[in-house]
Amino acid sequence: MAALGTKKVDQFSFNIQLDTVPEDRGYHARNKPGEIQRPDILDDLCQGLLVQSRVDRIIHGTETKNGSPATLIVFGFRFHGLSKKRRFREAVINILFQDENKNEDVDPVLSTLWPNGDFTLGDPTPISKEHGGGTEVGANAGSDYAGANVKRTWEKRKNYNVIDRARLTGSIILDPRVRNSGPPNTVSLTLSEDVTAESGLVTDLRAAVLLRRRNDANRFTAMVTVDAKAHFSYNIIKATRDVFGCSPANDPILFEPSPENQYIRTATLEPYLEERLAEKVDVHNLNKNKLNNLAGVLGTTALATDKPESAEAPASEI
Repeated sequence: MAALGTKKVDQFSFNIQLDTVPEDRGYHARNKPGEIQRPDILDDLCQGLLVQSRVDRIIHGTETKNGSPATLIVFGFRFHGLSKKRRFREAVINILFQDENKNEDVDPVLSTLWPNGDFTLGDPTPISKEHGGGTEVGANAGSDYAGANVKRTWEKRKNYNVIDRARLTGSIILDPRVRNSGPPNTVSLTLSEDVTAESGLVTDLRAAVLLRRRNDANRFTAMVTVDAKAHFSYNIIKATRDVFGCSPANDPILFEPSPENQYIRTATLEPYLEERLAEKVDVHNLNKNKLNNLAGVLGTTALATDKPESAEAPASEI
């Protein structure tokens, strides 16, 4: 039996707690010299909103047998308002991949991503809107009456229906702040709530990234940043505030491709997602077909897409 008070630390997770007012009581774990895939824990800097980001699985191998070196990484994200009066409205996640020594010629190349594209989370909310448009004319235009040429607006109004929806968007981009040429180097994920329904963000998201490496010798890094916007509702105060920038930059995660550095996180989420994460993967056949199986969304919403191959999932599991 484990001793009382013993707490197991997930060495591939890091917590960022956000609010509108930064506090100076936080600390940040830094890389020790030569440390690989360190325990990357960030102390809470603020109150009321929690973002957790972690590495859930790492597979170093090749795209095909005797093919190009490749690495498949599954990142996990969690968005929790710590009370019913606080919720996340929007979050932008960027993951920048670079060679350890900033040598652009051997930067890992982003091959594919899940989610890649625009997805609707849950059921859209219909909204009725009224649109007005008109043209200004003189007050005496088209009449025989004299007088001052006072402008009036003749306006046509039309009612139409639109939908509001919670969205998840994933893209592979080139970050021009790092370099302005060459293949993409950044994964960009955007989550937004259904504003009309005040749904908040999904609680848990797993994103899977497939990288093509130039060789097996060079180590590479991943820098994860999260910018968030939250809604606060307490007492008689209601507001939307930007909550990014509270947390100072942490060290990038350092990856060293080798068979000894494969990793899968201990199961902590719903069995549905954990079974997917633990799915057997051929290290010599790393391709985009595996990404959909390893990644996913967990919450009280369902994931919908226009793609015919996407199957409908239970409301609480994706």
